[in-house]
Amino acid sequence: MRRRHFITVTAMATAAIAAGTGGAASAKSEQVIKRTCTIESFQQAMPNPTAINFGYVSCPKPFRKGLHYSAFTVTTEPDPGVPGAANGNFKNYYPHGTTRGTFEQTIVASSPTNLTYTGTVTYTGGTGKFKHVKGGGTIACTTTDGGAHKSCDVNTTLTGI
Repeated sequence: MRRRHFITVTAMATAAIAAGTGGAASAKSEQVIKRTCTIESFQQAMPNPTAINFGYVSCPKPFRKGLHYSAFTVTTEPDPGVPGAANGNFKNYYPHGTTRGTFEQTIVASSPTNLTYTGTVTYTGGTGKFKHVKGGGTIACTTTDGGAHKSCDVNTTLTGI
């Protein structure tokens, strides 16, 4: 008799916790926030056709300052007057978790060293406080040294935070 009572109480408690968590997660994911972040990145090797960037990311709350990592492939080389293209993935490391996603960019060269990158970014998840982050937006970057150092602005609309 005691055993059945214990199982029933445990099952009810588990159902209540699951229902409470589900409600909180769905309410959290419905909140929409807009953020503009800046990235200062440093290319570790010139694309051949892939490359890796490391750098710093700075965003308003709840993200704050962190580290940026991206790996990308140049699918079409840019030349003055001929746009190029690149795509890849990123991960940002913040004090309370990470965010990750993908990006696609068009590259325009006004000279061999002056490049602009414009495109889209998609957030696909993360860890910690940002585990359920989803959304996307735009990314715009500039460089005056052929891509070795990039300065980017990322404007996003996100949910799940």
